[in-house]
Amino acid sequence: MQLAVILLCSLMHELGHIGMMCLFGMPPESLTFYAGGIRLSDSCLYCSKPKLVAVLMAGCAVNLVSAGMSLLLGYAGLFAAAHLALGLFNLLPFRYFDGGRLYSELTGRDPPTLLRIAALLPVFVLTVLSVIRGSIPFSLIATAVIILCDG
Repeated sequence: MQLAVILLCSLMHELGHIGMMCLFGMPPESLTFYAGGIRLSDSCLYCSKPKLVAVLMAGCAVNLVSAGMSLLLGYAGLFAAAHLALGLFNLLPFRYFDGGRLYSELTGRDPPTLLRIAALLPVFVLTVLSVIRGSIPFSLIATAVIILCDG
């Protein structure tokens, strides 16, 4: 059940990106499924900066609005938590995440190392807390490895 909810939240995130692309008349030419989610074709890479920023923000916006609506309606369960976590997670300032791409688009440069290290700290803390509780958080460990390899 938990996996189904997380996959649904991930699908909604990606549909946010796709919906915004279609709204701007740039439907994706292809979708590639990989361990990190869904990679959209680069059809919107050549659009205006405001459109690209809107496309990049749309996935996280779907997650954060869904989490907020769930909480406002009194449903503070897995659905709300998964949306909140996914929305915030994707805003991390690393090049493979929406947050890193947004930072680069808005500033014209890569996120500074100090910001990336500060963003890695919560992932590290969550990993340690999970290990202390007796579980091995493979997804958090994989995330930390991806982030560390981000350069």
